[in-house]
Amino acid sequence: MVQTVEPTPSIARSMCESYRILFGWATSVDLESGELQLAVGDPVDALIIPAGFAGEVNLMLKVRMQRAPVIVVPGSPTKWMFLTGPRTQLRESTFAAMVRNRVEWLDKGSKIMLPVGPTSPVRWLEGGPTVGHELPLWTTIIAAARSAAAMGAW
Repeated sequence: MVQTVEPTPSIARSMCESYRILFGWATSVDLESGELQLAVGDPVDALIIPAGFAGEVNLMLKVRMQRAPVIVVPGSPTKWMFLTGPRTQLRESTFAAMVRNRVEWLDKGSKIMLPVGPTSPVRWLEGGPTVGHELPLWTTIIAAARSAAAMGAW
């Protein structure tokens, strides 16, 4: 029989330290909620994409033999959050294309919740980040989104 361990503040603190050491991420534990949080900016940014379209974007990455850690954010509708390297400037036409496809990004310094365990409200899509692998460039995910949109599915 497999037992599910309820995440505790001490588990969140331990994972917080692991993300800092292994990946250099600016993580913290919210004192009120006990949530493990990541500050958006440098070295980590994120693009938030509606789940259906995000699946197409993820497929475009795989076709190009690339991957990004993806957090599944519950809600109505469900969204996927692709973790990337730092944000770069977009041309106006690219910005407009992302808005049309409901691709979102957060302000620098915003906090996102990281998965802590099986009962966490958010979860990794495919196992989370991998030690020794750099996050994809922000523009890599943007390019995959543009390619998926050009395929006409969205």
